[in-house]
Amino acid sequence: MKRTDIQKYISKRAERALRHLNKGAKYVQRLERNSYTGREQFQYRLLKEGRVLRGYGFKTFCELEEFLTVTDGGTSVSTYYRLKEEA
Repeated sequence: MKRTDIQKYISKRAERALRHLNKGAKYVQRLERNSYTGREQFQYRLLKEGRVLRGYGFKTFCELEEFLTVTDGGTSVSTYYRLKEEA
């Protein structure tokens, strides 16, 4: 498989995340509470059919940020992102 110009600048993990996003997955930034310490902090998660895909977090989100757009349905403690529509 040949890599396109865009793929030359992103990691293999970001490429896999991009494939999931093409199939309808969404990135979400939301406030989560740690059950052990009780601390709350924002986390980035890749969701596919409502389930978290492990291994895709903030670093992957930063690599793909230029390809993502905010979707409807966000709240004060969560923001959902999907792949931008091609023009």
